Amino acid sequence: MKTVQAVDLTEQISPELRLADRAPVAHVELDDGWAGPSQKLSQLDRHTKVFLKMVRSAIEDWKKKIPSATDVEPPQISGVVPSTDLPFGGLLLPTQDEDWPQQGIVRAAVLRMLRSGLFPMRDDDSPWDSAEEAKRAFEEALPVNEARVQPNHHWDEMESDEAMSRLAFAGLGALRLLPVAEADSDGAAWVSDMAFMSAFDVRPGFERYGAIAYFDSAQRPLRIHWCHAHRDVYPGDPDWNHAKWVWRCTLLVGSTVTDHLVGVHWLIGNYVTYSARSFLSTDHPIRRLLKPFTWRTITINYNATYSLCPERGFVHRATALKYDAMLAAMGSSVDLIQFRTVPELIARKGAGDMGDAFPWASDASALYELIYNFVADYVGVYFAGDAVILDPEVRAFWSSVQSASHSVGIPELTKEHLLDVLAQFIWCVTGMHEAVGSVQEYIIDPRFMGTKIRPGTEMSDVQASMQCLGIIGLTSLEMPKLLDDYGHVCLDAEGRASFDRFRTELGALADRIDAANQHRRWPCNTFNPRFLEVAVAI
Repeated sequence: MKTVQAVDLTEQISPELRLADRAPVAHVELDDGWAGPSQKLSQLDRHTKVFLKMVRSAIEDWKKKIPSATDVEPPQISGVVPSTDLPFGGLLLPTQDEDWPQQGIVRAAVLRMLRSGLFPMRDDDSPWDSAEEAKRAFEEALPVNEARVQPNHHWDEMESDEAMSRLAFAGLGALRLLPVAEADSDGAAWVSDMAFMSAFDVRPGFERYGAIAYFDSAQRPLRIHWCHAHRDVYPGDPDWNHAKWVWRCTLLVGSTVTDHLVGVHWLIGNYVTYSARSFLSTDHPIRRLLKPFTWRTITINYNATYSLCPERGFVHRATALKYDAMLAAMGSSVDLIQFRTVPELIARKGAGDMGDAFPWASDASALYELIYNFVADYVGVYFAGDAVILDPEVRAFWSSVQSASHSVGIPELTKEHLLDVLAQFIWCVTGMHEAVGSVQEYIIDPRFMGTKIRPGTEMSDVQASMQCLGIIGLTSLEMPKLLDDYGHVCLDAEGRASFDRFRTELGALADRIDAANQHRRWPCNTFNPRFLEVAVAI
């Protein structure tokens, strides 16, 4: 017989603290068995069970009132934002968001409790019997359309060499894909270097991350340097499938930690939002320009310090990294991130004239060009010539953005550099956030990708799969869309007209990408405005 234990996560919180926060708190039931297609879910540790139930409850509550463009109100508060420090990299983090109520006392206490001794770390290695069993369990825990959005791309499979090429040139691997610097004896033309992840220690029972994948001029995989084994692995070798699995898992964890959390959220998203909020008055034209793209950013970045970053938090549990190694990975990521505009990034890849043969690069460029033209058009409405860089508020804003990290390398203030940074920021929090943050399509089959590597296996275990699914569920909450109308944040009709022209161009770009995807080798919606959200609000 199934036994049920009710756990009230507020039971150790005083009544006065509970009254101080009227947000829903978690009251969940922990089952010794899990009703439904997969009994494997009954083997999950207590933390993962509670986490999944909390995620399901949070999604159901969120869907009662999904935020839209009308929730993005004009700026309301000016003055330097209260802030704290992240536990790595010397990064400053604002704590007060004009767009969203501060995190309640009870919610913070519940998250602390989930990191306490009541929920010890346990890395269970129970495997799935099949990928089909895992898919049924995913649907049982967080059903698509009900608790998860549909992925933006369909994959028939991800284990083949062809799928590896697609991942590198039209998927998650495209950001870090670069041309081989020197002539290679094997004919390698492209390299995806994720070796930096091999420096970070993992918990017992797991294999270290780290792999370098090489591709020829026809975009076919040639070999993988398997960092853990200190050797190259070639197609047809007995370890080829495992080497590909290591590369895919390292790509998922490395991109999530370095490019998504640190790069998009805690560096460019964080510092531009903080600087605009702190040093541009509520009626400053550039504050109004940035408003939609900074919406709820402070909330989501600050909340991550309670949920994602801490020891025994969600990232620590969902990856194989030891806690000090996780912090080291985040700290080193600060030094890995350098400011480059999209044209500079694409030129560095040598992908400027590849068109649909490298759809990620082609669409990234098209979106950036459109955004840059919008920023230049809007700024030109309010500032003639170089007057914008003489504005004292703009100068204070720029000085604050430059303080993010010396390694990022924000240039000196000129009008051209200002337009570059504003355009790159908007591109990052819309397109780039999608490129490195929308990973559901990669984890819905445990053979595709995982966040933990076990020696001798090429499939994510039950607990690792469900931990990752829970995080994906939370980060899939629907947010205001890029194609929505944000003209109401503008100061006047001229500003609104600039936003309207931007929306028209975005719609046209979406149509062009839709048409291109009909004949591309690999469809790519990563930078399709139809699928983009307006800010890093989740």
